[in-house]
Amino acid sequence: MRNKLLLAGLAIVAGAACDPTISKFTVVPDTLQCAGNVTLTWKASDKGVNLNSDQPVVPATPAILPKEGSRQEHVTLTTQFSLYFPGAGNKERTVTVVGGNQCGGGGSCGPSALTFHGQCTSANIGPSYDTQSISAAAGPGAITMLLNDADFPVHVFHAGQEIGLGAGGGPVFPLLPGIPASGSYTITVPGQPGLLICKDAGPTNGTVDAPPITIHVTPTCPTP
Repeated sequence: MRNKLLLAGLAIVAGAACDPTISKFTVVPDTLQCAGNVTLTWKASDKGVNLNSDQPVVPATPAILPKEGSRQEHVTLTTQFSLYFPGAGNKERTVTVVGGNQCGGGGSCGPSALTFHGQCTSANIGPSYDTQSISAAAGPGAITMLLNDADFPVHVFHAGQEIGLGAGGGPVFPLLPGIPASGSYTITVPGQPGLLICKDAGPTNGTVDAPPITIHVTPTCPTP
């Protein structure tokens, strides 16, 4: 009996020892005055460690990472990063973005969140969304970053440009330099994602509401 108990205890200890662990996880800097880049560095005991964030970032998370390395992420809001093995070790780090709407010392200049509301009139076409705008005071410079919080791709139409944003992330292709941040914005959800959103609309159900979508626009701002 004693031997069986000893073996059972050793099995439990061995099982616990086999759980993957995270020995290092840093995010530098941990405070930003305005939206910007941070560097994540980690070291784990095995590959397949997961990275997640509670706000939209670029490149988008979640992501599966190698056992050690570093990567840059662009943040626009205060963001908590979580590095973890499912069911095992985890570490969390927070980046605080303190500038808010006073970013850059330019009065109201700073990252803007535009929330679009839309409707579906037919299952054969994608949703139609309203138009949102950023004033010259809130966005006096050029766009430095666009982020989409939806879990599907979105196209943004602004200043004569059509900008494709990936699901939960930023531009599919690099932004052209000098696109003004101020002005009106419209969006569409093209292709199959738009049809899936509107699958219940039509003659029987009538018009249905589309899910709201928020676009985060980061402009250049005057230096203090």
